[in-house]
Amino acid sequence: MEFKNIRTDRMVLIDKIRHAFPDTFGKDIFFIEQQVCLEHMGYFLVKYRYIPLEYDLVLENDRGVFSIEIIDHEGAHRNLYGIKKYNSGTTLVNVKKAISILKEVLEKNDFCFYITRDGKLYRKKGQCYKRIKNWMELGRDNDDRTE
Repeated sequence: MEFKNIRTDRMVLIDKIRHAFPDTFGKDIFFIEQQVCLEHMGYFLVKYRYIPLEYDLVLENDRGVFSIEIIDHEGAHRNLYGIKKYNSGTTLVNVKKAISILKEVLEKNDFCFYITRDGKLYRKKGQCYKRIKNWMELGRDNDDRTE
């Protein structure tokens, strides 16, 4: 009985999270998919498309912690937490705050993505690719130097 109540509570939370995206983004976003497997440490995923920039936005929850990934049409990706920190404990308040941060980040569109090609990591900003040869470079998003 207790597991059923926990499952119901989680499904209600997932539904509220699903609605938090369109509540924040309005018509600039549309729903793509949802995966739920609560038996595996409370795992769920919701995926949206951000129409103005044609990015996929993926909120993934596992073990009570969520992350939001931004993915472009080439598969280059960036985790929102790497751009701007937020509380990643899975509560509706935290998710709504992270979605609000996500909207600000996407409106500015001043961040880089990372993509792997032929086993090599690249930083992508606009249509410019810079190879990451040293892992210490990962923290320098707006560094346009070539090394």
